[in-house]
Amino acid sequence: MTKEFRNFINRGNVVELGVAFVMGASFKSLVDVFTKRLVEPLIGLLINLPNLDKLGLFGDVDPTSGLRAGSLGAFLGEIINYTIIAFVMFLVIKAYNHFEDMVDDEESETVTSESKEVVLLKEIRDGINNLKK
Repeated sequence: MTKEFRNFINRGNVVELGVAFVMGASFKSLVDVFTKRLVEPLIGLLINLPNLDKLGLFGDVDPTSGLRAGSLGAFLGEIINYTIIAFVMFLVIKAYNHFEDMVDDEESETVTSESKEVVLLKEIRDGINNLKK
């Protein structure tokens, strides 16, 4: 059982998935900082607020933080985060698909680059094999 588990863990897909998860988590923190420290203050300058969290406050005041329970600005900030992450993922997948297409094209070119004699010999071989059956 230990050997099976070790083989399962050592598979490329599991390791790659773990690496992708860690990179995704750190990318999210990077986007969070970008949104909170750069995008939201710039938007706040346009609408004359220090940050988006104070935009559209509603609900009861939380005694520990002193802020209202609801904030449309906080929701807007999360929409910005999601949009940035979704766009970057779109670009990554688009680049990956482009790379896969290039590899597939190269493989198909190597298969079709056989000489006419080789193709003819393969047809003769296949014909002889069909006669034997």
